[in-house]
Parts: sequence; C-alpha cells; structure tokens
Amino acid sequence: MGEGSTGKMYKGRLENGTQVVIRCLTVSKRFTIRNLKLRLDLLAKLQHPHLVCLLGHCIQNEGKDESGVNNVYLIYEYVPNGNYQARLSETNLEKVLKWSDRLAILIGVAKAVHFLHTGIIPGFFNNRLKANNILLNEHWMGKLSDYGLSIVVQEIDEHKAEGLKAWHIKSFEDDVYSFGLILFRSLIGPSFSERNEAFLLNEMVSLGTPDGQRRIVDPSILTSCSQESLSIIISVANKCVSQESSTRPSLEDVLWNLQYAAQVQSTADGEQRS
Repeated sequence: MGEGSTGKMYKGRLENGTQVVIRCLTVSKRFTIRNLKLRLDLLAKLQHPHLVCLLGHCIQNEGKDESGVNNVYLIYEYVPNGNYQARLSETNLEKVLKWSDRLAILIGVAKAVHFLHTGIIPGFFNNRLKANNILLNEHWMGKLSDYGLSIVVQEIDEHKAEGLKAWHIKSFEDDVYSFGLILFRSLIGPSFSERNEAFLLNEMVSLGTPDGQRRIVDPSILTSCSQESLSIIISVANKCVSQESSTRPSLEDVLWNLQYAAQVQSTADGEQRS
C-alpha cells in the first residue's frame, strides 16, 4: 500500500474474509522478545472508537538469540475511505468536506488523543499527529493511526528516570502543536500543501481579519460556516502552535472549543434551514 514514516504497509485478508492492513516495523535488536511483547501488549490495550484498532502482531527474529529482533508486523483493521489529508486536498466541489464534517472528524481525533494521554498510565505521547494519519471509515468517522508507536520504535527507556517526566511533558506539548497544524490544514484546504510551516506561522495573525480569512481560508468553508464557529477554531489553532509551549492549551481545552464550535455551527445551520 505504500511506505509510511515507520515502514512499509501491506493490505491483507484474514481467513474469515476480514480485510486488514499490515505495518512492518524495523525494531532495535536491543529489545528482548519478552520486552517487545510487553510493549506490544500495552499497545493492544488501547481501544477507542476513534483509534484504528490493532488486531494482533507477529515478531520475526533471527536464530535463537532473543535480542535478535528484525521485524515486527502489526495487524490493524482496514479503514476504507482514505485519509483526511487527501480529502482536504480535494478540489471537486461534490467531494469537498463541509465545515461541520471537518469539525466532527477533528472532535473524534481530539477525543482519541485525549484518551492516549489520560486513558492509560503511563500515557502515550508523541503520537505522530498528521492529517494523513487520520483515516476515514465507511461512515466518514475519523480514526487515528500510527499512535503509540514511540514505545516500540524509539528507545525512550534510555532516558534517565528524572528525565522521563520532562520527555513526557515535551511530547504532550508536541502533540498539541501538531494538532494545531491539523486545525490549520482543515481551515486552509487544498492550498495548504503549497505553503510551508514557517509561512503559515507568519500568516496566522492575518486569520484574525476578514481580509486575511478571504485570502487564506478554503473558499468552500467561507461560504458554508458561521463566522463565530470559524473564529473559535482560528483562536484555538493559534494557541496550539504558540512558540511558548507552556502557553499551549490542554487537550481538554481543545476538545471543549471544538465541540462548542460544532454546536455554534449546528445552530447556525438550523436557523438557515428554517
């Protein structure tokens, strides 16, 4: 199916006919089989409606040496409707995601990230949050993939105990920053790929003005969203990518604002229909 940031991906089918995706990871030979299985079992415990479900795994190792791990194959559910980034890049007006649909997808992913941070101890951070790691199922519901892989492909246990807390805090802040970039991608649409991150960060101030919004925001959004709903998302996105990491909002705050923006939009849509 292609090659992601952590290795090649294949499409497969189980004996019962269920379609699956197999991700191949190259893992440090430093891990023993037992240690690796403990990490993978922990990853398998992460069950959430907005996470791509890990169904199982297979470990390949060389000879009898327990530490000689080569490849790990992770078997995930197959999510059929592609990724969020591709949908945001869509220029066919019939296929462009409406503002309310984008908000619903973002709310689902925010719930998943909040669960990763708080639903299990210790939390899962540094979750590779990108628009192309948000997959859409048959109901166009967002499901996050590539989450939690840092415990398998990164050697975080080399950190000293006193440094681990700081690593978690930094990784949490990185997740919030990455989510902010996804919010901006949701706002800007197809032209996002033409703009690098530095350009976007410079343009953020312009989004607070009507002229800046007309110049930067996806035209299909401007014609369908309420101004209040749009302003809420612009404000929270700006806070997420703050250069002062300590001033970035919590995932709870991000989620609350997303849900409020969706409620405002729903009210505006209802008034327009009536």
